[in-house]
Amino acid sequence: MQQIEIEIESAAKRKLVLRSFPELTSERKLVGKGLRIIEQNLPDLMRYISKQKVMGHMPSYQIIVKTREKMDIDQVRSLLKHWLRRKKNRRLAYVAVELLLMPFSAFIAVLPGPNVAFYLLFVLFYFHLKAFLSLRKIDINTLNISFEQTEV
Repeated sequence: MQQIEIEIESAAKRKLVLRSFPELTSERKLVGKGLRIIEQNLPDLMRYISKQKVMGHMPSYQIIVKTREKMDIDQVRSLLKHWLRRKKNRRLAYVAVELLLMPFSAFIAVLPGPNVAFYLLFVLFYFHLKAFLSLRKIDINTLNISFEQTEV
């Protein structure tokens, strides 16, 4: 089972950071083509899109939560639940904006060169939608969470 590492930077501010996660791959032909075009033209964006895929498949990963503060597993689950709710709401906003912008990117297709704008919006929309739909269904109590407390 692949792993995701989440670090709690500040429990008081509810600041969690996704530190490490698997790289992005896709078997779908259109998505794969979009990923190749984005990787060639916008390589820094691939890490962000990989994050969206991880959000879309969160229940299938081993989640390792690390913190330097003294906490118990119930506090960690509460922070993680709040973090996932924020991520879900943000993904819904992204999906709505991308859905509105996608028809306008078709006009850019007449320009010479690859239609990076359409593929970028399509790939972002695809992964944001998958992340939103998955985050909507997640029950925090069913996630495979392990908790590590590190020394300061």
